[in-house]
Amino acid sequence: MATSWVYRQSIKNRRRRSRRMEVGLFFVFMIWGLSEAGIPFKWMTLAPRLTPYLLVISRILLLWKQRRVVVVTSLDDRAMVEYGAEFDQTAPAQQSDLLQHYRIGMFPINSYPDEYEDAQERESYLRAYNVLRVFLPSIAVLYLLGWYLLPDGSVRVAWTNGPAILTWVVLSVLALPQLIRMWTEPDDPVEPKLVIAARKEA
Repeated sequence: MATSWVYRQSIKNRRRRSRRMEVGLFFVFMIWGLSEAGIPFKWMTLAPRLTPYLLVISRILLLWKQRRVVVVTSLDDRAMVEYGAEFDQTAPAQQSDLLQHYRIGMFPINSYPDEYEDAQERESYLRAYNVLRVFLPSIAVLYLLGWYLLPDGSVRVAWTNGPAILTWVVLSVLALPQLIRMWTEPDDPVEPKLVIAARKEA
């Protein structure tokens, strides 16, 4: 036997490179959304206008949280999470323990954060607050400068489009703690550990 593709992909999604790509995508979507704000509205352009907003909202509410979960679909996956080795390579006592608690299906193993992850989350919120203390006043200043200094044209329209600017400010505030956490966290190899939370459901 061997670990499943789903398990390997969930481990890959937790790597720093993958997480930093998600941070970059957020700002790509932001630039996309703001650039669309400078184009006169037509119903045929509704889909490309809404797409960057929907992509960002889905990431904030669901995708980024799911990427922190390691999913097991086999005994090898479960053994790798708990003991750092495939099922056939574990000790007899460990195999017996795995067989006693394992059930067929897909179970999020570490969806319950430990003390380290709780501390990381609190730190990311504190960093986000410190960033926002500078970011929000800067946005207000840039908005006013664009309003008074930019010549007429699509750039000025996009720069001073109040609803679009406000929407992206709100999305940035909601996303910033997760963006900081994804950017700064080290690689997480998912060290072997007993998975008590999943067993409570058994």
